[in-house]
Amino acid sequence: MNVINMVINCRVLESDDVPSYRDIRLESLKLHPEAYGSNYDTERKKSELFFENQIKNQSSENLMIGAFHHSMLVGLCGLITIENDQFSIVQMYVKSAYKGQGIGQALLSKAKSLLLQYQRSGLVLTVYEHNKQALNSYIQAGFQETSRRENEIVMQFGHGVLLVS
Repeated sequence: MNVINMVINCRVLESDDVPSYRDIRLESLKLHPEAYGSNYDTERKKSELFFENQIKNQSSENLMIGAFHHSMLVGLCGLITIENDQFSIVQMYVKSAYKGQGIGQALLSKAKSLLLQYQRSGLVLTVYEHNKQALNSYIQAGFQETSRRENEIVMQFGHGVLLVS
């Protein structure tokens, strides 16, 4: 989809979004198994995925951000609270038809904006080094490499210091 001036709204998912979340999460696992630690066949058999529960209960520890084009969920960015009051980014995904439209950057921008609201000091993520598109996207968003392990790169945004206004 190559739409100039595409309007994308990013927000934390709510209970009504759970069916759409499940659909896009399973799609991400089916189409890009190499990008995730979870397995499509295992996840699709579960009656409730981890983030389905978190979304339904409106957890403040674990959040799922969705990118919407009109009312259609087209991208995901999960945030899980880890040590040092940081969020770890997980389940980052943008539907193929919407790639190259800045949606990944919009999701990362929304994640950054939630740091202050949820009193977190930074964002941490792990990306496979062969995933050059994602790696470049994270660098563009201001993430810096902090370490490497096997074929993964650990990156961070923020400095582990609580951001204040």
